[in-house]
Amino acid sequence: MICFLGQCGEEPTTGINSLHFAGDGYLEVANSASLIGMFTGDFSIEIWTAGDTSVPEVARSLIMFGNSNGGNELAIYQGASDSSLVTVYIDDQPFGFYQIPGLDWRRGDWHYLCLTQVNNFVTFYFDGRVIDTRMLGNLAIDIGASNFLIGADYDPPGVNANVGNYWKGYIDEVRLWRRNIQSAEVAYHALHPDKLLQHYSVEDLNSLIGLWRFNTEYSTVVEDESGTGNRAWFKGLLTGFTWSSSGTP
Repeated sequence: MICFLGQCGEEPTTGINSLHFAGDGYLEVANSASLIGMFTGDFSIEIWTAGDTSVPEVARSLIMFGNSNGGNELAIYQGASDSSLVTVYIDDQPFGFYQIPGLDWRRGDWHYLCLTQVNNFVTFYFDGRVIDTRMLGNLAIDIGASNFLIGADYDPPGVNANVGNYWKGYIDEVRLWRRNIQSAEVAYHALHPDKLLQHYSVEDLNSLIGLWRFNTEYSTVVEDESGTGNRAWFKGLLTGFTWSSSGTP
């Protein structure tokens, strides 16, 4: 059963909509069978985010799965020194370096990113628009013993080691699915980030393996509202996080 906060006896903290990352903290979701199983078939990743006013000297990581070599098995970054750039890695290779027309991370505007796979076809969406779609032959994503990071990445050598590339800005909601998301759904989500419960059937919601909505304030952990128990733990400096009323429009 999917059990969402606000429906199971615990009401969201008034006015909390997102989490601000100051650049020296991140969230870590421990490696689990459900995270590994996410990549045995079709998958989707959704994230709502807003950037920081500064221009980064290094690429800032939104989300990252490592692999057994400590590399980028799957990751999404804000490009270094370019406030219009988004970088995506898949299977430890660059999937694309995308200059998004009209994007300027420094303005602090909210944006919706979605990465989804159906068979061997991978599609990257930005604000509901298709940015890139193509077939990756013999695609086999294997995260090994890697954790899942929100707001940072791992770097080789070693597994789950050398954390860096910290995010600066806001994150409103992160969703991990064990299914692909169609283009019509992506377009709907881009316009209605708050319609998760209304838009999906119970069967569809059972494909959620990670849901962090940041609507309830915690001190050491962000609860996983998908029901799979993939808690996101605060790492780095706890002073690097601020709960915020800012969120997707």
